[in-house]
Amino acid sequence: MTRHVIVSHDADLDSVWQFYVDVCNHQAVDPYTPLWTLGVYPSKEVIAEHIENGDLYLFTDDKRPVAAMALVPHDDPEYAEVPWPSKATGEEACSVHLLAVHPDVRGQGIGRELVREAIRLARAWDKRAIHLDVVPSNLSAKSMYLAEGFSFVCSWEIWYEDTGTMDFDMYELAL
Repeated sequence: MTRHVIVSHDADLDSVWQFYVDVCNHQAVDPYTPLWTLGVYPSKEVIAEHIENGDLYLFTDDKRPVAAMALVPHDDPEYAEVPWPSKATGEEACSVHLLAVHPDVRGQGIGRELVREAIRLARAWDKRAIHLDVVPSNLSAKSMYLAEGFSFVCSWEIWYEDTGTMDFDMYELAL
């Protein structure tokens, strides 16, 4: 499997969008879903924006994307009041979003490879921390982040268009 770092001129929006359609369609039978609402989050516009910004990273099987994540080089605005132990905020931190592995290839360590790539990039960018949120019921994601050195910080109420207001588990990796 080949890893491709996606920038605006390299990504095929339709194949990346189909990847997220497949992931979202699988949520109905997935015990550890991110609770995404296809068309709201993720939306094709959000994916196109990440591609245009050059912050979408893919694993492909040389035919199609099989895993993806967005690594945004700044903290998420919804995270501004979270009591991060590192105290890193704004431009000192980066945020992971939309991390998913296609149901056909789960269990092969691809998600961990994406997280390791996020850590490598954050260090190269001289960030102090990586922040992210996880739906509390997504046990596999939480286990993966903890295994890769992230710490659970707290449960934090966030409003997102696709989920409404709910508590998310907040994780940080201090760098």
